[in-house]
Amino acid sequence: MSTESWVINAPRSVDVADVRRVVVQLTDGSVDVVADPGRESGAHLDVSEVSERPLQVSVHDGELRVGYDFAGIEGLGVRARGRRDKDRAVVRGTVPASVPLKVTTARAAATVVGTRADVSVTTGTGAVRVQGVSGTASVRTATGSVDVGEHVGDVHVTTASGTVTLGGTLGRVSVSTVTSGVEVVARESTPLVDARTVSGDVAVRLGAGSAVNLKARSVTGKAVLDGVRLDSSAQRTTSVDHVDQHGAGGAYVSASTVSGDLTVSRG
Repeated sequence: MSTESWVINAPRSVDVADVRRVVVQLTDGSVDVVADPGRESGAHLDVSEVSERPLQVSVHDGELRVGYDFAGIEGLGVRARGRRDKDRAVVRGTVPASVPLKVTTARAAATVVGTRADVSVTTGTGAVRVQGVSGTASVRTATGSVDVGEHVGDVHVTTASGTVTLGGTLGRVSVSTVTSGVEVVARESTPLVDARTVSGDVAVRLGAGSAVNLKARSVTGKAVLDGVRLDSSAQRTTSVDHVDQHGAGGAYVSASTVSGDLTVSRG
């Protein structure tokens, strides 16, 4: 097993020959990871900005690690409050499309484009953008916005107040929020969508003519399908179970809210 390491205290580029997994840990700044379908091996790393504490880069047995060490989401609060909160780097990496990615930040924005492998992003307040990915995308934020576009496959998002926008040929979709709105656009697939919010509205847009089975539970919110409010089986709350006449082969949408509305449209 081979190990290489770099200490980066000024802008520079690094080329790594053997990369099978990428792990990025930043506090502030940004990280962009772009998958190159023509690249079969190795990675190219550009660091265009780095603050007073040097950035650590290492590769061990095919795992490329970039950033400042802290213990996952449990360390985000400590990092935000501690003296290391001035750590900042702007990083761009080019990797093979088959390489899985794990990104953890406190405030740094994260963008992942084009990979065919699984992607995991955890951040406090940084915005997250995942574009053109065909592996499972898992995103967890506190207040950072989440934008997943042109996605093929499953998506799982947990946030407190960051807005959530998901689109593509989606499979299983799960979203959990407190106050943020959720928009799911899947006009080319019949996904399974499970959304849970407190006060955030949920909007699901499907292709024209798609069969949809819908389950909605809310205290004060309403359920709307193609512009028509659905009748509730309960008098004081919203309790809707809509089964499409075409059967169970279509999309399935389940939403649970306190005051948020569920709107499903086709076309």
